[in-house]
Amino acid sequence: MKTFLSINSPNQGPRLRTCFIGFTYLLAGLGVACLIFGAVIPLAAGILCLTALAVCFTLELYRKIPILPPMKFSVWVTGLIVLTVVYLIWKPPILDLTVWFLVFILLTRFVFKSELNDYLYGYLISIVCLLIGALFIQDLVFGALFFSFYLVLCWCLMFYNMMVERVGTRCPPSGFHHAGDQEAAGFSLFGLSATMILASFLLTAAIFVSFPRLGLGFLALDTGEGAVSGFSKRVELGEVGRIKQNDSVVMRVEFRKNGQVFRPPPRVLWRGVTLDHYDGKTWISTMPLAWQFFNHRGQGKWLFTVPAPKETVVQEVYMEAFHTPVVFTYGIPVKIDGTFKKIQMDQGFSLETQDRHSGPRRFTLIADVGNTQTNYPQPVYFHQRNLFPKRFLQLPETAPRTAQLAHSLVDGTDPDAVKAYKILAYLKNNYGYSLDMERKIHKGALEEFLFERREGHCEYFASAMAVLLRLNGIPSRIVNGFAGTEWNDLGQYMVVRQADAHSWVEAYIPGLGWKVYDPTPPDPAALFETSNPLAQRFDLMRLYWQRYVIQYSIQDQIQLANYFERETRNFKDRWQEWKIPSLSEMLDSLHNHPWALGWAVAGFLAWCILARKYQWQGTSWAPRPPFAVRAYRQMLKRLAARGIFKPKNATHLEFLKALHSLSPDQREAVEAITRFYERHRFGNLPFIPGEQHQIKTLIRQV
Repeated sequence: MKTFLSINSPNQGPRLRTCFIGFTYLLAGLGVACLIFGAVIPLAAGILCLTALAVCFTLELYRKIPILPPMKFSVWVTGLIVLTVVYLIWKPPILDLTVWFLVFILLTRFVFKSELNDYLYGYLISIVCLLIGALFIQDLVFGALFFSFYLVLCWCLMFYNMMVERVGTRCPPSGFHHAGDQEAAGFSLFGLSATMILASFLLTAAIFVSFPRLGLGFLALDTGEGAVSGFSKRVELGEVGRIKQNDSVVMRVEFRKNGQVFRPPPRVLWRGVTLDHYDGKTWISTMPLAWQFFNHRGQGKWLFTVPAPKETVVQEVYMEAFHTPVVFTYGIPVKIDGTFKKIQMDQGFSLETQDRHSGPRRFTLIADVGNTQTNYPQPVYFHQRNLFPKRFLQLPETAPRTAQLAHSLVDGTDPDAVKAYKILAYLKNNYGYSLDMERKIHKGALEEFLFERREGHCEYFASAMAVLLRLNGIPSRIVNGFAGTEWNDLGQYMVVRQADAHSWVEAYIPGLGWKVYDPTPPDPAALFETSNPLAQRFDLMRLYWQRYVIQYSIQDQIQLANYFERETRNFKDRWQEWKIPSLSEMLDSLHNHPWALGWAVAGFLAWCILARKYQWQGTSWAPRPPFAVRAYRQMLKRLAARGIFKPKNATHLEFLKALHSLSPDQREAVEAITRFYERHRFGNLPFIPGEQHQIKTLIRQV
């Protein structure tokens, strides 16, 4: 460590003790940050914990802590007793108790220590916090946290070992309070260690990519959160509007058709839950279960048969940790596969997974998207015909003017399709869009929307149309899902956000099946939204994180192996066909790509400038020493090649007197170089014109 640590040289880097303490607290802070970003502890509580760590760090810098723990009781045993009492009285979730116990032990370990070895317990607790956070953070932010944690942990262990070399593992606080105060960690130490840590990190990444992937469903925690209210079997009027005020990403979808990128229409309806029963305030799904299916990854489930598909598309859906079991589909789904173990469908054709956890999921959907206006052309199930159309004509007690409005919009002789179109046109052309739905009068929500407010969001438009259809004898139901409109041009995929939550209507038209009707007019604010290139790049990184880290599977490994095999074969073929280009071909290439020559010249000049001012010293770049120092070192190298070595404890003059084996001319050359070195190295005298050239000549004579 003599190369990297210096005694009484504070200008060469931070103190060893400061580095040891600083990285220890930084590691603990990263552990708490993992709990904050994973929403395991509230933000306010997390900030309080970080503040406590900052206070402890300051106290330890001034040697106020750590102190010996009280002899009469053990801190962690006391915490365990309190933990048990809290659980028996209030019965909070086990995970919350465990996390707060860890935080308590982490903080008390910084205050009370019996020996230097106790710092390792703090490292261990920080690692546990990282692992807990990993179960809940499925975002790109965990990549940054993990890499930072990895780097800081390595530095913690490195400086811990340096402290152990000085005082031992059993040293009490009074013994290691001053250890490392007189030694500075050289900056080259950080450069070399960071390089080695990065190399080990790359090796870890290679193991991650190549190690066989196993099913780790046992690690998926049930977060205890129910389904998002707007996508459950019971939805109160207005709940979808509250979801729309959140801009978080729900899912990202890649489309492929015949192996090529497919771009869907500008507006895509993602079908979620279907609701058939309305009581005036709430829509409820009373649809019986149609089937359940246990899935094995790669097997999938065939759903609907489309006799003459118009446009079959493969959809790769990457869902974020959105707390709903609903599977959202676009078009008529033909087959589904994914990271779920169990899936079911009700008789309203709504798909749900039955897994306990609600973390990120991945689905592969094959669907016919050629006719998005007819979701499901099939009629109702045979054994449900006794409930059809009664189920989809049910209505609560309706205000007389609502029924009067419904009948005034259509002609009794019109076909059902014409009636539905007239109601759709009336709502679109006579009402406005608004998310502000604060109740102003004490009437039914739908009646207030139709006759008083005359503006609202999708939920009110869809409910109004469904009621008006049913009043005219047309079976209808509400569908809650998303209306995706955002396209990432960089990654060529669709982004669906909670703000895209949408409600529309499906009406049963004889001979056509369930037809889609969307009575909601466009949101004026959405017309002015533009995509941000920087936001698109960041979102693409998030997709890659989920695609190649979170959802990395054995199928991906097979594809990766096939890719490398194919590219290796192509490289061999290109290598065999490659030949040295002629001068004319190289000139033609430079003529076609003039920027390449410019970059090459710029890089060469930059290297020349760097080489003149700096030199590589094995672990890092350092400023080039003065000419006098370089000349003296070259002379010593030439003497070493002749078997003459300068002892480390010998001065320059002592070494000069010991050169008896050299010829008189060589001895004179060495003497001249030594005088030149001492004059310019220690006297800072200016060079005489031609003196440097003369010294170079003398070096060649040695």
